[in-house]
Amino acid sequence: MLPLTRFFQENKTEIFEVDFDGNQFEIFESMRVYVERNGRSYNYLSSVKSLNNKREEHLTQEESDAIKNKAELTAQEKAVEQKKHDQLVALAEGRLDFLNAHNEALKANEKLYMR
Repeated sequence: MLPLTRFFQENKTEIFEVDFDGNQFEIFESMRVYVERNGRSYNYLSSVKSLNNKREEHLTQEESDAIKNKAELTAQEKAVEQKKHDQLVALAEGRLDFLNAHNEALKANEKLYMR
């Protein structure tokens, strides 16, 4: 155990430990909740309503970004599928042209006099 952590535990002071996953908004929100666990000080801080509005805007933006990203991925997947389909159609048409040419060659050979 870290000496600093042990010091606070021996003096019966809560320790705030947080795992950082890269979401800056969530880390600040967690710290705010920890600091305000015994009550909110209103000396210079924003109101709870203002903080809730900001959080709601952030979550709404995050949700719209997720929907936008999902739509882009879906469009990309459809484009890839369409490209594969077009390649298969082109391959089938090429094979059909080859078969028609081969049939014409066979018909030409049937007209030749063979003994």
